[in-house]
Amino acid sequence: MFDYLRGVITKVYLNSLVLDIQGVGYLLSVPISLINRVHLNEEALFPVHTVWREDSVELYGFENDEQKILFQRLISISGIGPKTAMAVLSTLSVNEFRQAVMGNDYNLIATAPGIGKKTAQRLILEFRNRMGEDTELSTLLNPPEEKCIDTDEVYQAMLSMGCSVAEAKSAVSFARKQLGENASVEDLIRTSLQYLKGGPHS
Repeated sequence: MFDYLRGVITKVYLNSLVLDIQGVGYLLSVPISLINRVHLNEEALFPVHTVWREDSVELYGFENDEQKILFQRLISISGIGPKTAMAVLSTLSVNEFRQAVMGNDYNLIATAPGIGKKTAQRLILEFRNRMGEDTELSTLLNPPEEKCIDTDEVYQAMLSMGCSVAEAKSAVSFARKQLGENASVEDLIRTSLQYLKGGPHS
């Protein structure tokens, strides 16, 4: 029903938040990793997935589209519900999950609450079997090689401000996707800093 929601964060809980959109508060269940990145009273945009039940409608929010795709693929597997899928996302980053699947590291996936070793092994098998048939999943698990950004001016600026290599790459990648390749260095740095400060922004 909804692809994303943009609004102002008015409440933050242990694993959920309230997003105010024109006076209506939408309760989003989100990964704990996202909770650690957001701030009250800031505007943010979150990709969302809606789960319809007989007596309720549940909204799940994500840090980015990759998280959303992983969540959707997890809940499509028999025996994996939204709460278990969210526990996986709260325990592992998309990159860590990717490495676990490609490296057959079921022990890493089994660190998520509600996921035993047998379930973790089944998840890896299911994901690998679907890769050839699911374009989005294939891209998620085998992302195209990123361009070398060691000489990128924005990337170097982020490093000079004390960011780690991983933080700088993630922030610059986000900023370029948001603003496009023709954006100015100043705007890219500003958006990269916003990303690191509080997660996804409009």
